[in-house]
Amino acid sequence: MEVDSTRIANKHYGDSEFDLALRVLDAEGRVLAANDDNSHHLQDPWVSFKVPSDGDVYIEVLRSIFVPGRTNYCVHIGDYLRPKAMYPAGGMAGTKIPVRLLGDPFGTLEEALELGQSFLTRDPIWRSMPQSRWMQRFGRGPSSIRYRMSPYENTMESVSKDTTLVEQLPAALNGIIDSSTDRDQWRFTARKGGRMRIRVFAASLGSPIDAVIRLRPIGADGRPGPVELERDDSPIHHHDVHGAGFRGGGGLQEAIDPSVMWTPAQDGDYLLEIADLSGHGNPSAVYRIEIEYPQKVIHTYLRSRTNDWTESMRVSGMIVPRGNRWTVNVSLTPGQADWPVGEFDLIAHGLPKGLRMLPTRIRPGRNEWPVQFEADADATPTASVITFEARPTDPDEKIATFCQQNVPFINHSGGNAWRTVRTDRYVVAITDPSPFSIEIKQPQAPLVHGGELAIPVRVIRHGDFNDPVEIRCGFIDGSISIPPPVVVPPDQDSCVLRIGASRSAPEREMPLVVLGDTGREDIQGYLGVGHVRVSSRIVNVKVARPFVELAAAPESIRRGEEKRFVWTVKQRDRYEAKATVRLLGLPRGVSVIEPFPTISSDDREAVFLLKATNEALLGQAKNLSCEVTVPFGDQPVVLRTGQGTLRIDPAAVTEN
Repeated sequence: MEVDSTRIANKHYGDSEFDLALRVLDAEGRVLAANDDNSHHLQDPWVSFKVPSDGDVYIEVLRSIFVPGRTNYCVHIGDYLRPKAMYPAGGMAGTKIPVRLLGDPFGTLEEALELGQSFLTRDPIWRSMPQSRWMQRFGRGPSSIRYRMSPYENTMESVSKDTTLVEQLPAALNGIIDSSTDRDQWRFTARKGGRMRIRVFAASLGSPIDAVIRLRPIGADGRPGPVELERDDSPIHHHDVHGAGFRGGGGLQEAIDPSVMWTPAQDGDYLLEIADLSGHGNPSAVYRIEIEYPQKVIHTYLRSRTNDWTESMRVSGMIVPRGNRWTVNVSLTPGQADWPVGEFDLIAHGLPKGLRMLPTRIRPGRNEWPVQFEADADATPTASVITFEARPTDPDEKIATFCQQNVPFINHSGGNAWRTVRTDRYVVAITDPSPFSIEIKQPQAPLVHGGELAIPVRVIRHGDFNDPVEIRCGFIDGSISIPPPVVVPPDQDSCVLRIGASRSAPEREMPLVVLGDTGREDIQGYLGVGHVRVSSRIVNVKVARPFVELAAAPESIRRGEEKRFVWTVKQRDRYEAKATVRLLGLPRGVSVIEPFPTISSDDREAVFLLKATNEALLGQAKNLSCEVTVPFGDQPVVLRTGQGTLRIDPAAVTEN
């Protein structure tokens, strides 16, 4: 008998109301079987038992913790076998291996399992998970046992020896922690500096153990030395789970399986020990350890940025109106692997007719990049599932690409995201035309350190559309500051977004895209439901060092006085037109007598004429700076530079 509640919940901000318990009683009220939580389904209970005699039995489903409200559930009842584990817990693709099904009340069962090269199978009781190394065995039951696949041959735990020898690496080690005191040991040879990934699969397989691993070098005397590495839990992104945030690290089983990148400190043999910290070892507590050298991998994923990491069409939906564009930011990571050496192109597979993804070339190390889609005006509204491929520009370089999106449910401090929907591909759709489009021009002027750049945005309204349009920056490098969204009123068709560069922003070209949104008063916009959104084309913004730098020695002025304030100009790059300089930060009662000074590429000074009134605040005014506006075609470059100090003294005493 199996209960589904957490696993069928569609409530995102849930709590403990889905934590149910199950009891089975005979006609006399004696408990035949009971379960609350378990290592397979976490909060959803299940039991498997032999009925001792004919007669009525009673099934009781109740909350573990009382929470007022409605809780949906379903109970599966059947006479099917329900093993707890398979051993070995994984196999090599392209081989046929015997497996034992463990933990069923009717005893251990055996099957022969044939794994295809592509990790697919035709056996109807198996279902493959594309583009991954996981399969699921369902049998006749409603839920599955996870099975791991890899390119490596299995090495099985020796039951007759304390230590099992691993002949070669990479390898897949398989064993069972059969009691609370059991510790398994594996011996292998490593090369100093030869970085490798050691990943344990235990809780992620539904095993009840909380695994810990320790690595010790074996000395010349054959004895293990001090612990060189010990690892218990590891964050879920070390298990190639990316995209959504989970409270407390997440309720995913992977969180308690160790996974680590390890660089041996010396040549020679090492001893790998695995044990259970929870004391739940038993004859069905299987585990698998994969030891492999890092490859070049790109994980693409859509990351939610909204409250509690809910699924958000505003930031992760690939919805493209006919005759228009949409841009989504795709996150990138190698996980516990290596970045490609060279640049790579991101290619989409499975796009519907009439929809194209613009060429997207990415440098290694970028953790996010805008991906833009365009739909033909005569395209048929439709949807399809797509995948991305990272294709290296160097044909000799090989990259493995994986796609994923993770959406947590029951993601509350009491629920801890026990349920997470995971996909290994994305959905893209062509929709009806948008009532507007937006355009921006390629900036001709650079964005300089400490400066800002104006980005004019044009709203093109179609038909009789005359609603407000919200404009925001959709993508720009994290070193660039962006303004809050700007609303273009119904009677206008343009606005200006001003972006700024920090003084540490990298000097390079970076993409910029602007998004437009119809907005709705009856639906909140942060999730994106019910809104029509479009994108500008992607333009490149060049970040550069400032054209000039200004500095000033400390200066003073008396009340009622006019005085020159000289700033030294250090020219960095030439510019054609004269730049206007303004002084910022003056205290009350002190002002610049216009006109403001102008400078050219050949000037070495900028001189302000100051005037202090009799009401000027006395004392020292710090953090004065200059704002320099350099004409650059029709797009001026504005930068702030320098730091000055001005002391305001009392008026001079006049002798009678």
